[in-house]
Amino acid sequence: MSPRELTAGETGPVLVPQEFGFTTTDEVQPLDGIVGQPRALRAVDVGLGMRQPGYHLYMSGMSGTGRMELVHRTLTDRAKQEPVPSDWIYVNNFDEVDQPCLLSLPAGQGTQLQRDMTSLISRLLEEIPKAFQREDFAHEKDRLRQSYKERGDAIFEELNAAARQHDFSVQQVADNQMVFTPLRDGHPISEEDALKLTPEELKEIDQRQRNLMSIVERVVEKQSELERQLNTEVRQVERTFANGLLEPFILEITERYANEKVTQWLGRLKSHFLKNLDRFRRRADRLQMQALEKLTGEPNEADIQERFFEYQVNVLVSNVDLDQAPVVIESAPTYRNLFGTIDRIVDRLGHVVTNFTRIKAGSLHRANGGYLVFHLADALQEPFVWRQLKRVLKAGQVEFEDYDPFSIFSVSALKPQPMPLDVKLVVLGSPLLYHMLYLYDEDFRDIFRVKADFDNELDDELPAPALYAQLVRRLGRDENVPAFDAPAVAELVRVSRRLVGDQRKLTAQFRRMIDLIREAAFWSRKAGATVVTADHVRQSLHEQVYRSDLVAAKIRELVGDGTLLISLGSPEVGQVNGLAVADLGDYAFGWPMRLTASVGVGAAGVINIERESHLSGRTFDKGMLILEGYMRSRYAVEHPLALSASLAMEQSYGGIDGDSASAAELLCLLSALGEISVRQDIALTGSINQRGQIQAIGGVNEKVEGFFDICRAKGLGGSHGVCIPASNVKNLVLRHDVVEAISSGQFHIWPVETIDNVLELFSGLAAGTNDDQATCHGRVDHRLRQMLASLKSHKRTSRERTETPSPASPPGPTDPRPPLPGRM
Repeated sequence: MSPRELTAGETGPVLVPQEFGFTTTDEVQPLDGIVGQPRALRAVDVGLGMRQPGYHLYMSGMSGTGRMELVHRTLTDRAKQEPVPSDWIYVNNFDEVDQPCLLSLPAGQGTQLQRDMTSLISRLLEEIPKAFQREDFAHEKDRLRQSYKERGDAIFEELNAAARQHDFSVQQVADNQMVFTPLRDGHPISEEDALKLTPEELKEIDQRQRNLMSIVERVVEKQSELERQLNTEVRQVERTFANGLLEPFILEITERYANEKVTQWLGRLKSHFLKNLDRFRRRADRLQMQALEKLTGEPNEADIQERFFEYQVNVLVSNVDLDQAPVVIESAPTYRNLFGTIDRIVDRLGHVVTNFTRIKAGSLHRANGGYLVFHLADALQEPFVWRQLKRVLKAGQVEFEDYDPFSIFSVSALKPQPMPLDVKLVVLGSPLLYHMLYLYDEDFRDIFRVKADFDNELDDELPAPALYAQLVRRLGRDENVPAFDAPAVAELVRVSRRLVGDQRKLTAQFRRMIDLIREAAFWSRKAGATVVTADHVRQSLHEQVYRSDLVAAKIRELVGDGTLLISLGSPEVGQVNGLAVADLGDYAFGWPMRLTASVGVGAAGVINIERESHLSGRTFDKGMLILEGYMRSRYAVEHPLALSASLAMEQSYGGIDGDSASAAELLCLLSALGEISVRQDIALTGSINQRGQIQAIGGVNEKVEGFFDICRAKGLGGSHGVCIPASNVKNLVLRHDVVEAISSGQFHIWPVETIDNVLELFSGLAAGTNDDQATCHGRVDHRLRQMLASLKSHKRTSRERTETPSPASPPGPTDPRPPLPGRM
């Protein structure tokens, strides 16, 4: 009994636009919220709710299924309920300059402290020189100088008295240098008198001078010590005046922030400042900054920060503009972008240097206290990122490790204090990437303990027309997309079911549907329509196919001009039209391929020419082995199979895989064995199992449409059609032109469940049993028995010929060489 034929209504979803409850999408509310994905939503809730280490979230699924939208919406809603994290700043470590100090301040206070310190330096640069020019400061310095002058004069008078005792006069010149002149009778010896001195007198004068020099050394040491004391007291006076000026400023900043670490740092800053007062008194620096102010009209803060960077504040992370926990989406997860960096600068002397103000934050720093989102595959492609990320997450803190693969020399000697890390990581990736990392990276299991799996299809429990109407309405609100009428929405639903390959479900790849909506709106505007209709949606579909089906058009052209041999005429023996599908990524299409079989007596079994020529994949080879299993279970129960048969896909020059041709290959083999003519106007697709059942295959819509296009090009005669597995009927969402041809009787689709249904449809004979030679199985079994008998007869004849003795040959000369190995 031949299988039944599908009606046009069974080849696609039944949609009645009049029952949608709206005329255009302007009558519905915009889509708001996440559609479907209950499993993923529950996983996200668990992953985000667990704040313990290691409960980071892996979002697994295909691109375009709404993962990023769900993540962004969910994280934003959750972040609104969480506090704003602190600001993080780096300040100079006055004790260990290569280890900058990390401070935490309430949100907004980091930038405020930065402004306060810049303002403080500006005010000090202005006030310090003025303070040192004040009358009280000058008076105190004059008092000190007068006091030390009197003590210095007393010391000099002591020296002068000692010199007179030794008959010398002393005279002080600049830089504490002294000139000694010998005396005679209280008067200096002139040059003329000195020439008249006897050697004994010169020796006496020299001895007195030597005795005086020891006294002079003690006096000079007292004067030097006096000068040091004077300088010390002058500096102390300067510090006292500067401290009096600085203390109110420091106290004001300390009271403003009420932070113990800030107070301690300000104390060390004040000590460092008082030790380096001269930097604020340099007239050249002050005049240069005043000139810059005159040119720009405002204080040059950048110049101040560069010259006095030790007193500046580097705001690493500022959350002043946030009113919730941060949600950072990193589109380029490079090492620098994730973990931050320490920049380098070239100073005025051409040296490459750096300091704590050049420390720059990464996404992990900015997301601290909140959430960080990125694509894991992108991070894995960046050098050292994955290793450092695991290290940071396990340690719970972020350290700055300078990484610059393009730098010849490493300049950074800074070791900033690490930042404590409290961040929830949400990464997006494919299911394959998740399983690979889970199997081969033990750290991955400990870090990403929650997986949110996104399905690529939605159950039919959702009201499909209302869903897509609301989606169009949202695009109308956000992108000014015109309204769709109800038939256009029905066409969107149809396309959605086509994408997922199921009449009962919808695709979760909303990106592709949104692209279709936008293109349909484009064609609507181009036509001058105010509402998008079903024709506009179909036109956009047609244009999408037209842009991508060049390869398919070339194949149809080759079939049309006879280059690729496809028979659609009278029945043939050992020849069947199979169906193949090619997926180019953006477009998939099907086309027929001729399968042929040749059989003969022998014991080689079924030879797969594709496998022997290394053009078949593993699944294709498995299908052939299953085919052989069916042959044994059906025909070799009572006697062995005695055949040598070969199967080939004609004019196939590239690799092929999949088992969807195994039913056609079995039909082709049975046709050749039983010499059964099979129809060429029908194509067959389906996989076979060892019990002869036809199993579901993929790409059923593309295969049916591909054969339909070939038949239409050659001329539809009313008998053409495709035989598909019955389990694939639910996957049919055919093009409108194919449905119309089915409705008018020009094209047919037959669902089959067993190979017996296929045999009856293609041959017009009953499948029957092995012992009924009027049936398909009977003819095949009878032929196999004949081939077995022929093989046995051939073997018996060969044996008899071998056993018949041949005439003795005359003995020949003896070969002196030893026999070769393996030769008889």
